[in-house]
Amino acid sequence: MSQSRVFAGDPNLALELRARVEVVSAVVPVVLTAAARLPQPTQDSMPQILALGLHGTIIEQFSACILLAQGGEPSTIPIILRSLYEALVELDNLVHDASYACRIEHANIKQTLNIMRSGPLRNALQKGRREDYDQLSARLDELEDEGKASLKLWQRCAAGGRRDEYDSLYALFCLDTHNSASALAERHLSEGEDGAPVIS
Repeated sequence: MSQSRVFAGDPNLALELRARVEVVSAVVPVVLTAAARLPQPTQDSMPQILALGLHGTIIEQFSACILLAQGGEPSTIPIILRSLYEALVELDNLVHDASYACRIEHANIKQTLNIMRSGPLRNALQKGRREDYDQLSARLDELEDEGKASLKLWQRCAAGGRRDEYDSLYALFCLDTHNSASALAERHLSEGEDGAPVIS
């Protein structure tokens, strides 16, 4: 980079960590600028579009983790890492099998239809946008008939050779994401000099 940056937070932050912040921050706009130059997605180019989007997401989230660590606020890093890991699993499957884009599409359509079918939004979306609803429903059925339905995360991890990570690393991320008792204790409980619990 042509100019150095001024960092807030812990002045004793390791120089190596500062260097990583510099590198990641510089890469993010490069990836996003490249994405803006791509042609409109077609059926053939959609895997590449999705792969670039996942790559950009991973870079942005990694940058956020580094900045949180640099600022002395690490408690939410595992929550971001869970989303980053899910994106990595998707990207890993996609680059090994371009047709995996259909499974990503299926997951998106399925979630959209679930929202459209929900009680509070049913009249506004399912009935008010009937044509969109019918098209999405038809596409969902088509993908399922082709055997391209979305997979549960453990299945995605297994497909990419990451099942052991799902049962260990990912499970640890989930402890923080779901605000488990151990995560709350790690964030906010410590022990005073007299042994009494201290909440901070």
